[in-house]
Amino acid sequence: MIKIDLLPKERKSKAAAKKPKGAGIKMPAVSIKGGVVIIVGVVLLVLVCGVLYISQRSRIAGLNRTITTMTAKLDSLRPYVERVKALEQKEQEMNRYIQPIQELNQNRFFVSHIMDEISSRLPDYTWLTGITVNPSSVEIKGATVSNLWVAEFMNRLEDSPYLSGVELIVLEKQKIENQEVMTFTLTAATSSVAQK
Repeated sequence: MIKIDLLPKERKSKAAAKKPKGAGIKMPAVSIKGGVVIIVGVVLLVLVCGVLYISQRSRIAGLNRTITTMTAKLDSLRPYVERVKALEQKEQEMNRYIQPIQELNQNRFFVSHIMDEISSRLPDYTWLTGITVNPSSVEIKGATVSNLWVAEFMNRLEDSPYLSGVELIVLEKQKIENQEVMTFTLTAATSSVAQK
């Protein structure tokens, strides 16, 4: 095929001069449908991000309003909380005074029952020199004219519903006003019947 250039040289150079420099670079061909899909995708992404941003902002604003409301409510309740704390402190202070009285009142009849049991079961020619009563045990000190009376006293105490486990701890011969006597120390466990 033969090409004939009919244009004069001057025109040819003007046409070359009019052509922009970047005109020689070709962009990849994108179809119109592909371009629309990309634009729609970008728009949807921006819309989703915008909706999420707005919803999170409104949620944060709601939480801030709730915090403000709760803080105001807490401030309004603070005097009541202080009052309750003061009352609890007074209650503890009162309990410190009441507790010893309750303990004394609880053991008031316990000691009298134990003393009554011991005195009612005391044999002849036997006298007591000391009694120590604890919530779970009792210690009895005394003197008598014979070992037999100590054994009799122990048997009588064992028959009591308030005492159990009577044991002889000390038995000694002593002189009191030129008279020989047997001094003794007994221990016994107290029963829960006496503590009621």
